[in-house]
Amino acid sequence: MAEYPVAFYRAFSETVFGGSMAGIIAQAQNLSAGQMLQIAQEIGAPATGFITAIDEHGVDVRFFSTLTEYPMCGHGTMGLMTWLVEHGWFLPDNGATVTTTLRTPAMASDVEIRIREDGRPEVLLSLAPAVFEPAVLHTDELAGMLGISTEGFRDDLDMKVTITDFRSLLVPIRSVVDLETVTPDFAAITALCHRESIDTIALFTPITENTGPMIRCREFCPAVGTPEAAASGTTNRAISCYLYLAGQLGDLQNGSLTLHSQQGHEMGRPSVVMSELAIRNGQVVEVRVGGLATKTIEGKFFLP
Repeated sequence: MAEYPVAFYRAFSETVFGGSMAGIIAQAQNLSAGQMLQIAQEIGAPATGFITAIDEHGVDVRFFSTLTEYPMCGHGTMGLMTWLVEHGWFLPDNGATVTTTLRTPAMASDVEIRIREDGRPEVLLSLAPAVFEPAVLHTDELAGMLGISTEGFRDDLDMKVTITDFRSLLVPIRSVVDLETVTPDFAAITALCHRESIDTIALFTPITENTGPMIRCREFCPAVGTPEAAASGTTNRAISCYLYLAGQLGDLQNGSLTLHSQQGHEMGRPSVVMSELAIRNGQVVEVRVGGLATKTIEGKFFLP
């Protein structure tokens, strides 16, 4: 019987009861894609990362949900890189940072690791700016499957579909109250996603009572195996780009902006996702999403 090191992390959370669950399977180079999917289904996490190679330059990984392989995964990266640091890889010196490369079959991305004053690693995943296309949907239909009135949608911002890594429908919501009252019909959302060739539906609204740019977000993902995500790195990348392009984050033409996103509160799994935008000549040229991951379980997975 084969044994594989396994660990579980709560990504984008400082506690064991927040954030989105990420599974990590190490020494997975001999597993087939079918075996990886089967293990991911058994684990049941929104994403499981399978480490297939590690060297001084970076790490090779494949991310699977319970239904499909992901081209990239923000919360999976938080758990993966935290596990690697805890096992002696890519350790920054005191006060310094380490940049390494995360390689999936679809792409390669830089990852920065820095150690906080409390000794915990903070992980930042570099991603290309999001790309969008118009969303062609009937708001009455969407409101019905979310259990809210169409008045809950903002009428000053258009819905968009991001087509970077994942196809996600971005839906600006008027207020936190409207967001909290959403009661999703997951069967209807799944049918809509399949019909419109989108992966997830992300709802978001600004939080005005906090200092600095901050939003509250909910993401529904039944079409890719997770009813609702407690934390979403790549999706918050898209939302941050959307808000900047829509003029909702000020008029900075050169420099950097940071947006914090609260997610998972309605699930009892609160998380905070940080998005850092690099701006040049009024355009987003790079996004880094990051945060912490908290280990909950570590052991071995046994495979006959």
